[in-house]
Amino acid sequence: MKTAALFAIALVILPGVSGLSQRRKQAPRIEDSVVTFYVSEFQRVVNVNPDVFAKILPIIQEFIQTRFDISARRQETLQQLRMLVNRPKSSDEDIKRTIRDLAKADTDIEANQERFLSNIDPLLTPRQQGRVRIFQQVADQRMRQMLNSVRKAPSVNQ
Repeated sequence: MKTAALFAIALVILPGVSGLSQRRKQAPRIEDSVVTFYVSEFQRVVNVNPDVFAKILPIIQEFIQTRFDISARRQETLQQLRMLVNRPKSSDEDIKRTIRDLAKADTDIEANQERFLSNIDPLLTPRQQGRVRIFQQVADQRMRQMLNSVRKAPSVNQ
């Protein structure tokens, strides 16, 4: 459960970390923890044999890395949109462009998910395919729960 919480926190907090240099310092450690959690839970929940799992492992790692990259880009774009909307002299064209960039990031997240599933589904039985989807749903629920608890927790700096 401790690794599950770490996974959820990592996927929620990483995109919100301000400053690229700070994110670059923290990202490998957090991403490694997420990969470790996802890999161990995936193998346990989906129940694949070692040969199939060896084929799936690089797909999982690519999926998670891409998800981190897109989430970071999305968060930066959202921050830029906030600044543009709150700055009176921002042009409508800049705002529209940033909205398009945000929509593109959302589309990329969905495409990454679809690519992941289309790459692993041929290696799995229908029952295992169902387990993957349930596993991902549970992981997303855990992330939302962790996000809510992080938002409710008092800040260390306060």
